[in-house]
Parts: sequence; C-alpha cells; structure tokens
Amino acid sequence: MMHLLLLSVFFSVLISFSSQTQQDYQQESANDPALATKADEPTELYAIFPKDVSVKSQADAINELLKRIVSNKTAIYASEVNDNNMWTLFWDAPLTASQAEMVKADPNVGSIGKSATDFDPTMNLPFDSPPLLGKRNTGLTRQQNAVDEMRLLSQPIDLSDFDHYLRYYKDYVYDGSAGSGVTVYISDTGANLANPEFTHGSNIAGRVRWLFGQGGGPVNTDQNDDSPKGHGSCMLDKIGGNKFGVAKKVNAVVVRAVHGTPLAYLDTIRQIRADYLPMYNRDPTHARAIINLSWGYPPDILGAIKDQWVNEFRGLLQDLISKGVTIVVPSGNTHFNQPIDRVPQLFAGESRNDGIPELLVVGGIHVYDGKYGQLWERSATADYVHVYAPSFAINCADGSGGLRNREETAGVSMAAAQISGMAAYFLGLSSLSDHLHDDDGRARVVKLKDFIIRAAWDRTDPDGLLKAIYNHEDPRTCPTNQKRDGEEVGEPCRSMATASAVGNDITAVVVTRSVIQPPAELLFTGVLYHPAKPVLLSRNVSAPVAR
Repeated sequence: MMHLLLLSVFFSVLISFSSQTQQDYQQESANDPALATKADEPTELYAIFPKDVSVKSQADAINELLKRIVSNKTAIYASEVNDNNMWTLFWDAPLTASQAEMVKADPNVGSIGKSATDFDPTMNLPFDSPPLLGKRNTGLTRQQNAVDEMRLLSQPIDLSDFDHYLRYYKDYVYDGSAGSGVTVYISDTGANLANPEFTHGSNIAGRVRWLFGQGGGPVNTDQNDDSPKGHGSCMLDKIGGNKFGVAKKVNAVVVRAVHGTPLAYLDTIRQIRADYLPMYNRDPTHARAIINLSWGYPPDILGAIKDQWVNEFRGLLQDLISKGVTIVVPSGNTHFNQPIDRVPQLFAGESRNDGIPELLVVGGIHVYDGKYGQLWERSATADYVHVYAPSFAINCADGSGGLRNREETAGVSMAAAQISGMAAYFLGLSSLSDHLHDDDGRARVVKLKDFIIRAAWDRTDPDGLLKAIYNHEDPRTCPTNQKRDGEEVGEPCRSMATASAVGNDITAVVVTRSVIQPPAELLFTGVLYHPAKPVLLSRNVSAPVAR
C-alpha cells in the first residue's frame, strides 16, 4: 500500500514539474521569437564558424547565442582546438531553419551551413616517442605462400614476366625491420583490434594508440570501427597487419573520425598534429611520421563551410609536411578513370603558391584475372598521380573480426594504405637513413617521396610510366624451405645459403646478400615531378631454374 502511495506522489510531482516546465517554455518562447518555432520545426545539424577566430569576444557571443536558442544544450559541440589563435574554432549545433537564419544574421558569424556527411571513405596507451632510425641488422624475412598482391611488392624489375614470376616465386620478401619504430597515423573509421590480423604475428594491436576526431554530436571515444564493412580495419591491415600488411612492425595510431562527418575528419588532422608536435619538438631535425588519408571530399558537397574547411585543412597539411610528415592519399574511386575531383588530392595539382605538391597521390592497379599491373578502371587520374598499388580484389581484415570477401573489396583506399606501409618500411631501413635524412622537414618528405616513386616500376612494361610499388627486395636473396613458423607468417632468411626448394617449382641459389644502398641515380636532386625509368639495384644472385 505504501508503494502505491509513493508512486502516486511521484507521478503527481512529475506531472506538476512537466506542466511548469511547459509553462516556462511557453513564456520564454513568447519573449524570444527564435525559440517560438523550435518545438514545431525539425532540426538539422549545422556547422558554425566565427568571422575571426582570434577575437575571443566573437566566440563568446556565438556561444551565448547557441545556448540561448538550442533547447538541448548538451547537443552543442564546440571544437576548442584553438592553438595560439592559429586554427579555426567552430560549433556543431542542431538548429531549425529559422534558428539557422538567425545565427547567419549574427554579426559575429562568418559562415554557417549544414554539416555534410562523408562520402563513405571510407586502451589509450601512454604516449611514448618511437625510437629514431637506428642501425638494424635483422636480415630478410619471407612470408610464405603470400597472396599475389603481396608478392607484387617484392617483384624485381628483371623478373618482369609476371606469369613466370607468379609461377615460381610464392613469397613476399622483406627486411625484418618491417617499419619498426616508425609511426603511422591512420585517419579513418577506426579499427577492430580483436581481428586475428592484428593480434597474431607481431601483434600490432598491442602497439596501437587511439585518437578521436570529434565532428559534432555527443563526444565519443569508443575504440571500434564505425564502417559496416570495416574500412578503417582494412587500412590498418594493409599497412601493418599479419598476413596482408606491408610493414608489419610499425607503430600505428588509429585516428577515428567520430560520426563520419567532414568536421570529424578535419578534426582528426588537428588531433594528429597535436599528438605529433611533442615528437617534433624533441628533435625537429629527425622527427618523421606517415599519415594515411584514404578519403577525400568533393569541395562542392561541403556547402557553406567549404572555404573555411578547405583552408584550414590545407593549412594543417602544409604545417605537418613542414615538420617532416609524409602524407599519402588515394586518387579516388570514379567511373572509367575520370579526373580527380576531391580534396586533399586536388591540393597536389594546384599550381598556385598554396598548393601541396609534396602529397603522395596513389592510383590503383589490377593484380588478378589476367590484368596483372594494369590500371584499375575506377582509379581517378591526373598527371600528379605518382605511384600505383593493387586496388581490386584485395585481401584484408573486416570490422567484425574476419576477412573481407575479396570479390567485394576494391578501392584506391587500399592502394594508398599499401604505399603508406611502404613509406614506413623505407624509413625503417638503416641503410637508407642517411640518404633520406635532411635537417629541413619538407626536404625529408620530398626525399622519401622521390625514393618511393623512383623505386617503383611498371608491371605491364618495364619502360612504362604506370609505376607500381616495389620494396627493393628480391626473392632470390631469400632461401625457401618447408619450415613453418606458427602464427607468425614470416621467418628469417639466412645470409648465406645453398640450393633449397619448395615442392618441384623452383631451385634458387643464393649468395651473400648486401644491404640496400641507393644508387647514384636515386640521390636527391630536388626535382621530383618527372617520369623516371626504374633503376635496378644490383644483386649477386643466380637466376631461378625451373625443373
């Protein structure tokens, strides 16, 4: 009986409170026309920018306006990454159409527009600066029975007959350093670190750090993959995963774009910069990192926020490059090789002073179905697409803990991730550290880009310009045997070896392997953007003999 009495009192108080709240709201609405329509109109998420980010009074005035007219104060998102007045301060807020007009008319507001959605791009650990490049003596490692897209990575130019190469060479061969100590930031949809691709082998999951780009709506720091097909998980896998990663020992930083809006993706770049600055400030002449941006936006879909979004994005990328950060982007997915139509990719081709020619723009090629090395039909084109990698029928992790269906996995995003892994791989080679070093951050970026482009070669024509990724290794320098190594897909090679065989396919005689040294033709000249014939690295090895 007592319970019923208490419930009756509770509901009476609740009804009284609701009634009073409604009366207060009606009175408030009568006094403020901006509030009068909000109960009747649907709301949409708007992005609001001030006229001048350096004027604090403008920010305060916009804050007060939004708090006054938005009923759900917790739904207002303010990006307060305002680094010494250098970076844009913006708000996301749910507004009705009439409220948006009121905000637009405010003299403190520079621009307002609906927050566009992205086009389907696709454990916080203590921060510890990764070690700088050191001398490594790990030798070669082979990944036995690798898929074709992995074998392409270590295919030397004098084995250009792909039928012969794929028949007799079954492994992906790479230096055992495998990008160790190199930081790669992956701005994307997150990652599912429970996937065996991340927990087996070198256990990249144990080295991953997380950052979050908050682009509106409630703050979210969940460590997951927002993409239904696991776009971010696939990117992490192609960069450093167990079976399908190029550089299996990198230090990955997963930068999840919460809610997947343009503002969230922009905020991932802010977060990357803030995370990288301590590393840079400790040693400005040596600090380096890679950023993989496997996404882009056609500027016109950004609406009213376009100019400020694009300008801030451009400024962030330019600043990071000046501090030694290599940024890798895909050319984009189009129909029948249409021109590039989105940023940041378009920045690389701009001739004006604020263009970003240091961006490494990646196109896609085929590997399977008799089209080995041919241009993928949906890879966007431009004369500043610098290098190519497999992008069709790709093997990689999905977001649910399994592997993506190769028949459904295609996109230049995957090609960019492989090039990001290759950039980290080269940075991890002690034999290249002197060649790729420069006291100037931008010059370090240019040297690495130059080396990646010149190392690549056209798989359809060794003299051609469809230059596809190559890691400067040679499977003939790595003896093959039947030994397996458990979950670890790679096993070390010996420096000296006699003949050994896999089944009846091949006999390879391997003599002493010398470390990779950049030939004179690859020495940095400061001239980047020109086609160059691939340069053969000499190898003291015998040719394979078919039985």
